[in-house]
Amino acid sequence: MSSVLLIDDHAMFREGLTLALTQADPTLHIHCVASGNEALQLLQTETAISTAMMDYYLPDIGGGALLQRLRQLRPGLRILALSASEDPDDVRHALASGAHGFIHKSADSKTLFAALTSVMQGRGYLPPTFSLDASDGGGNDDASLLSRLTPRQMEVLRLMCDGLRNGEIADQLGMTEKTVKAHVSAVLSGLGVLNRTQATVVARRAGLLGKPR
Repeated sequence: MSSVLLIDDHAMFREGLTLALTQADPTLHIHCVASGNEALQLLQTETAISTAMMDYYLPDIGGGALLQRLRQLRPGLRILALSASEDPDDVRHALASGAHGFIHKSADSKTLFAALTSVMQGRGYLPPTFSLDASDGGGNDDASLLSRLTPRQMEVLRLMCDGLRNGEIADQLGMTEKTVKAHVSAVLSGLGVLNRTQATVVARRAGLLGKPR
């Protein structure tokens, strides 16, 4: 059984989504809370929770701040951000703050379940309409960009896409944080992007993490 934390301040949405997800997969155990503070409190006692679905706009804690606090409290937590907004900047900010995926609330239940499953399985999810601006390197062939990276840089990129910080990447790959920082810089340079968020988008569009459905 997989335990999922659903964070949303609208009771009807929580109930509807819980029903849809458990119908799609009866083995899911959904814990529902209405605020960021409730989520943080619950995570301190419910150690089985491995994935969270969170509204990016909650009344008590901003989306980016909550993502960071959730990751600090439970570093291995997989997080799918939800939002009624379709502003691409929200997607970028969520990924930069540690989300492993982002989906609009306008999506149907089948797509929501697919997004959750992708995040739970260690990949991620982005709205099909989300892409980099041309000024961010979107005009390049993404697979060709990835081919510029060394095998070690590809390992670092995969962990970057999982939202790991430099210190966490260093621990996983058995290298110093300084070396990781150098690899991250090389990855960004090789992909022609400015930050980790844009690197994640390039990696996904090239199929490194599985393309959004």
